[in-house]
Amino acid sequence: MKVVFILFFIGFSTFSYSQLIDGTLIDEARKMTSESSFKLIDNNEGVAFYQLAVNRKGEVTSATLLGAGTTIVSTPTRIKMRNHLMSLTFEEGMYYPEFHHVRVKITTSKL
Repeated sequence: MKVVFILFFIGFSTFSYSQLIDGTLIDEARKMTSESSFKLIDNNEGVAFYQLAVNRKGEVTSATLLGAGTTIVSTPTRIKMRNHLMSLTFEEGMYYPEFHHVRVKITTSKL
């Protein structure tokens, strides 16, 4: 039983830093093609929630900061987070709507 609990804990601890939370992108199972742990190293620690818009080419076209749940108040850290999110890519496809939306949680830590 201990082993099962430990494996369960390790499995979910990898998702604790960030995640694609919800949105039409998740509903249609569109996969991310770029690698990202959604964890950034910065002097400010905290979390931020962003709403991303993804076009048919799989490019992130906008990243809007959501105030609910966001603990980062540093503007340079927010800009660093936004720039990181704008570099993400997703599956390409003409059968997707013009813009898919997804809510993302991104975490910063000192190391």
